[in-house]
Amino acid sequence: MQTLTPPPIRAQPPQLSSGGRTALRLTLITIAALVVATTVAALGVTAWGVSALRVITDSQALPSTMRALVIDTARIPVAIRITADRETREPKADLRLLNTTHSGAHQLSVSTVGGETRVTIAGNPGPMLAWARGGEITVALPPDQARRLTVRTQQEFGAVIAQADLDQLEARTNDGEIILLGGARRIEVHTVDGSVTTRDPIAVSEQFIASTSDGDVTVDFRDTAPRSVEAITRNGDVAIGLPERGPYLVRTQTSGSTDVQVPETNSPDTAVAQITARSSDGDVVVQQLSLRNR
Repeated sequence: MQTLTPPPIRAQPPQLSSGGRTALRLTLITIAALVVATTVAALGVTAWGVSALRVITDSQALPSTMRALVIDTARIPVAIRITADRETREPKADLRLLNTTHSGAHQLSVSTVGGETRVTIAGNPGPMLAWARGGEITVALPPDQARRLTVRTQQEFGAVIAQADLDQLEARTNDGEIILLGGARRIEVHTVDGSVTTRDPIAVSEQFIASTSDGDVTVDFRDTAPRSVEAITRNGDVAIGLPERGPYLVRTQTSGSTDVQVPETNSPDTAVAQITARSSDGDVVVQQLSLRNR
């Protein structure tokens, strides 16, 4: 005969006393109050920040006789855009800048000495937006004037977008992309943290120099390649697209792979152009545009 053993009786959790229940309620209420207070404070700070923002605009005429244009934005985080089209009759510079109402006045400052015109931004950005890309300067030029003009840009933060045919372009930025369209007789561009790219093949007749520390250099040339091309990056790839006409004197140096697909020569006298491409930590490609587009 089998004896059945009853299951063990589980111990019941101790019942909270009325004082314990009151303490638990107070704890939950305190936590809820802290959550609500934190949320309200965060929303208040956000609302204050949004209400303190403003968009600053300014426009200044530029001399029609200038032979050189210097745009220096210092540490103010703005992009620089250079344009030229048939609808532009007079050269001008337009500013759009995002800042706070607590910052001082900001406007374009234009000065001219001889044939050189300098454009700067008066005032400093608010510390709240020092990390941001806060605006843009757009320089609009008549095409005939642009083709005779030397443009130099200097910035700490911000991209350069060149959409004009110029005589010379020199651009330097520490933190930003350099995007090239159009062309020039000579182009020299340098960035530290950013890439140098051409959205479409550009026309450069004499010299092209580009360098970056952390970024790629990707440039295509149409018509005839410039007589001298130098593309250098430390941490990135170099890709150069050349017209079919050659031969080219190509010098490459890289720790990665190298792919050269253009007619080559070892003689500077017979070379249509001399190409130097270097990357400390990346790949190098030099090829004909016709091969790339197949």
